[in-house]
Amino acid sequence: MLIDNLIYTVGHSNHQIDYFKELLDAFEINCLIDVRSMPASSYNPQYNKESLSNYLNHYKINYLHFGNEFGARHTEKELLDDFGKVDFDKVRKTEFFLSGVNRLRLGLSKGFKIALMCSEAEPFDCHRFSMISYYLVRNGFDVKHILKDKSIIDNSELEKRLLKKYEKIIPRPTLFDNKVLPLFEQLNLAYRFRNMEVAYDTLND
Repeated sequence: MLIDNLIYTVGHSNHQIDYFKELLDAFEINCLIDVRSMPASSYNPQYNKESLSNYLNHYKINYLHFGNEFGARHTEKELLDDFGKVDFDKVRKTEFFLSGVNRLRLGLSKGFKIALMCSEAEPFDCHRFSMISYYLVRNGFDVKHILKDKSIIDNSELEKRLLKKYEKIIPRPTLFDNKVLPLFEQLNLAYRFRNMEVAYDTLND
């Protein structure tokens, strides 16, 4: 059992940097883990790795880049599906992903309040939900997502939204087969559909 199993996620979007800090302060975040594969933004240079790190360090907020561990952009053939898109399930089984999870556990055990950061304001549209949080909630973590208005949403609420989004393509009972898929199988299918929609596409980059 984790001493404190709570992990937040947050998107930097196009927020002014001081407002972004307010988002972190609202939940007493003192360790920000950047999960972008490429920690830079031409539209929002305040979130370039060096600029962001220096800004946060000034306020004694630790900055770490987990691009190798939790990034979504991969080109290795063994991590792609048949259509050239990154397969999140394959990524979650890699040594570097699991190493990232262990580092999260270590950080929590040391008392850090951690948020995983990517660029999208809406967690539903980001791999921090469909790739990373999927694994975390199934392995002892409590995941909550910080929204741009300083509210939070529990990962379970996003999973309800996920099921609703794909309910028409998740197999349903028929006249000849009235079996209903168990909820965990429905969720796994919904996550797969989301993976296909948001994953990095190596063939159309």
